[in-house]
Amino acid sequence: MQPNEHLRKLIKIFIFAFLCTEMQTTFTGREQTQQRSIGGYFKKTTRANELASTAPYQASIRLIEAERDYFGKGHICSGALVAPSVVLTVGRCVYNYENRKAYHPAELRVMLGSTLRFAPTVHTSLFGVTHIYRTSDIAVLMLERDVTIVKGIVQPLQLPEASMPEPWHSYTYNISTWGVNSEGNELHELVTYTAKTINCDDKQADQVTICLVKNSDMIRSQDVGAPLLKENCLLGLRREEDSFVDVALYVDWIEEQIGDGSNQNSAIWGILGFLAFTAHVLNCSCKNRLY
Repeated sequence: MQPNEHLRKLIKIFIFAFLCTEMQTTFTGREQTQQRSIGGYFKKTTRANELASTAPYQASIRLIEAERDYFGKGHICSGALVAPSVVLTVGRCVYNYENRKAYHPAELRVMLGSTLRFAPTVHTSLFGVTHIYRTSDIAVLMLERDVTIVKGIVQPLQLPEASMPEPWHSYTYNISTWGVNSEGNELHELVTYTAKTINCDDKQADQVTICLVKNSDMIRSQDVGAPLLKENCLLGLRREEDSFVDVALYVDWIEEQIGDGSNQNSAIWGILGFLAFTAHVLNCSCKNRLY
């Protein structure tokens, strides 16, 4: 085989593999979505439609392997965009309890810019994850590139300056989440509702937890990592059904991990990757030339 033919073959294989990886929603996936009646709750319930929100900070964190079946199947939890290339979620979101180890960044993908969990829209953006910094309570996901900030569509939340003041019950907060409704169907569209905080009971009480009062607007099951906010400030991330990690306690640690919150290394790593691939191709061509 001539060197040029070998080079063309490698490039074709590389392009084909890239296109296969990027394919997401298939006809089979759409049929499965319809069979599961995903999102049917919103067609029937006016109240749920009223709760639909743009929530431009909301992130859907997904497993790439499951996402290949159909768009949205890989969703494992929510998160919140807090900087151009930074998404926050809870620590348990990025830990594989079945295998007893943390997920590798290459296993995850983040969706931004859409309230629809199972259907991409014109504003939907997908991002790879390059690094994960994690404690038992909170996790920082660094995206492969900076997001394009579009007001009302993709927009970060501010980090809090201090923990929530007492008395907590005198404040009203917003929660945005995907989850499961009272009929057991996975919600197609993001919903938001208001809640008030209370002092945690003995089982939940610790220095990192914010607890909430249940109300009739709450859906049956909320996402792990669902953001709790006051105006444009991220206060908490859902850890359990009615308890949230207090983000303010981790602000110093978060800022140490993210720097200015932008992805300054993505272009460098892209160039290095390209150079490594080029060197590999040239090396293969030289070997063939010898034979």
